[in-house]
Amino acid sequence: MNARLMQPLQENGVALSNDDLWREVEQLLASPTFAKAPRMCRLLTFLLEKKLGGHEHEINEYAIGLDLFDRDASTYDTTLDPQVRVQIGRLRTRLATYYAATEHAAAIHISIPMGSYVPVISHSGAVPKLLRYKRIQLAPLRNLTGPGASSNFVCGLDEELGSRLFQSLGNGVQFSAAGTMCEAGNASQAPRLEGSVRVEDKHVRASIRLVEPVAGSIAWLSQFDRCGELCMSLQEELAAAICDELRHYLADYQGGMLAS
Repeated sequence: MNARLMQPLQENGVALSNDDLWREVEQLLASPTFAKAPRMCRLLTFLLEKKLGGHEHEINEYAIGLDLFDRDASTYDTTLDPQVRVQIGRLRTRLATYYAATEHAAAIHISIPMGSYVPVISHSGAVPKLLRYKRIQLAPLRNLTGPGASSNFVCGLDEELGSRLFQSLGNGVQFSAAGTMCEAGNASQAPRLEGSVRVEDKHVRASIRLVEPVAGSIAWLSQFDRCGELCMSLQEELAAAICDELRHYLADYQGGMLAS
């Protein structure tokens, strides 16, 4: 790693030693979560070196595609090629998985907020716990478009969403069949993540909500729109976006609880 700061990084009001920061990053990259994912390691290193080298303004989807994924500048169109968005989504998931397992020992916390490619580095003491609930039920997504190619796409999105939620929450995820509750002794107290998917040509809209237990009120609701071929990369991109926004909701709520 070549990027080094002359002064400690100021992030979220906390001065972070540059040497300590890179030692933490090197430990992260050597962890089981990242060691066998060289593309994720290169992507995270690239983003951090740009940020710490004072070139944060150069971090954008187009630049990442050219510099890191060998896209041809004469033909590269970020609206048609989702590769960078997909890989950033995977990186967010790996970072969340790493900190879920090692947060108690990490001196710093790295995240990439939704809608941005610029990493945020914070002192671990300032990072709230992510979980408001011990368990979350995951109900199958409903396909509002009808039979056809969209059915296979929604089934694949269901699988991808379940996989990513399990990476983030582990045993805190419960899977339930449509219209049923799981583990009767516990599930009645667990909020339910449910939603629907509509497909029109190459436009996909996923409407996802988190329903509070007992009262049945909606705690969180969001819509996710994506355009493109109904393929695995689009499933991954949507699932990553849903997981990221849900984690932010849980983190914001818990942060408010801690501050109150």
